[in-house]
Amino acid sequence: MPVATIVAAYDRATHADEVKTLHAEGTLAGEGLTGTFRIVRDGTNEREDDALGPRSETSLKVGDRFYVRNANGNVRELRGYLRRRARTEELIDSGEFVRHPELTRFAGWGEAGGTNAWRLEVNAKGGEPETLWIDPATGLPLRLEYLDGDGPSFVDYSDWHDVNGRKIAFRNLLSDGDHRFDTVQQIASVQLDEPVDPANFAPLAARTLSGEGVHVVPLIERDGHVGVTVRIANKDWFFLLDTGAQSILVDGAVLKAAGVTGQGAMEVRGASRSGGLSAAVLPRLEIDGAAMNEVVVSSLDIARSLGGGLRIDGILGYPFFASAVVEMDFAHHLLRFGPPGSFAPQGTHLDLDVDRELAEATLRINNRLDAPFIVDTGNSGEMLIYRPFLEAHPGVVPFSAAASWNYGIGGANATYRTSLDTLQLGEYELYRRSVDVVLAKEGAFADRVDAGNVGLGVLRNFVATFDLANAALYVARGEQFDNGRLRTARR
Repeated sequence: MPVATIVAAYDRATHADEVKTLHAEGTLAGEGLTGTFRIVRDGTNEREDDALGPRSETSLKVGDRFYVRNANGNVRELRGYLRRRARTEELIDSGEFVRHPELTRFAGWGEAGGTNAWRLEVNAKGGEPETLWIDPATGLPLRLEYLDGDGPSFVDYSDWHDVNGRKIAFRNLLSDGDHRFDTVQQIASVQLDEPVDPANFAPLAARTLSGEGVHVVPLIERDGHVGVTVRIANKDWFFLLDTGAQSILVDGAVLKAAGVTGQGAMEVRGASRSGGLSAAVLPRLEIDGAAMNEVVVSSLDIARSLGGGLRIDGILGYPFFASAVVEMDFAHHLLRFGPPGSFAPQGTHLDLDVDRELAEATLRINNRLDAPFIVDTGNSGEMLIYRPFLEAHPGVVPFSAAASWNYGIGGANATYRTSLDTLQLGEYELYRRSVDVVLAKEGAFADRVDAGNVGLGVLRNFVATFDLANAALYVARGEQFDNGRLRTARR
């Protein structure tokens, strides 16, 4: 189908590009939780506040800059993958793409809700492609499709209302294809082209680690992983330190000791997609007296989820690392941390993409290919490479018949063990890195955004300092540094 035909039908049906301001409010429901949302848009500025059970999130766009504040008050400016996605979403939401057919292409036909629909791919300059599914009979969008980790996610539009001569979908269903975890956004009221208070677009205030000064505590080794003692409800617990985790995860025993009840039945994307996750608010979490207050956590039966292979009470993920500057000295088994700016990191600076609440860095492999990797202190090995990346870049590592298993939340994935010729980490070149190629087709280890992850087996060569509040990682040569030049490559 000609793009011009599709765009003209969409424009006639929605008049979306004529909307100057928008103010919408309504309800959210999904994953066993309920809540509310509010969206305010004025020209190039937009703010959305979502609250679903104990979790909340605020997204803010001011001009061409995008910010997000998560449930624990960590504020990040989007600079990477989610910024690229947000640029395309803004082009679609504003209807501005109808004026730029050069940014669209016909992507074929598809069936949505029993309708044979046009699929129009839209990609903003410097954006990520997203696909609108449009009803040929009405010109109204049926669905928005985008890449979310290990596969596509969708927003299905329905319950169309006429508001000031424009068509607005009052019901949006958000799904990754597993309908147990769908979320429904239902508009209760909407105003178009009414004045908007500029105060809606004020900068977002961030929360950081409570307490002053710098703390130094033991970095505890357990079963090839590293963690720290955490105090909750006047009791000490062992928590894994995991820059590859997007939340703070606690075992059900921790919630019970704190007298807190979990809410909801949410999706886990770990070694597989599974359920059983709940959300809760812990009044206080302390490490050496430094505190995080009113902490929104996720909870599940960790021992059961890991198959009993690793004895931990919880996982400190992104919210902890974004609240502090955190130095991990593996050779001396020391963890140094404090509020952002409390000490100057040492070593070579590497930019991080923290858009997805992960520590993602673009690294050079085999002296020729730059690829995004999660810097993952929760991985006890050296490196993982995910199947989608290897299929897109065949030969980046040799095939091996050395079968193995990679364990994580939700179970285990089959892998095979091989090696990577070189890995460039800042100014350091490392040779013959041991790699597990993960064969999973779904879950966190089948991610289509990242090539894989770099784990403790690599990081132990350094003193690594994570300054996620400033989207940075610093690496300094550690006492146990070994670049691997004398290793024999696995073939």
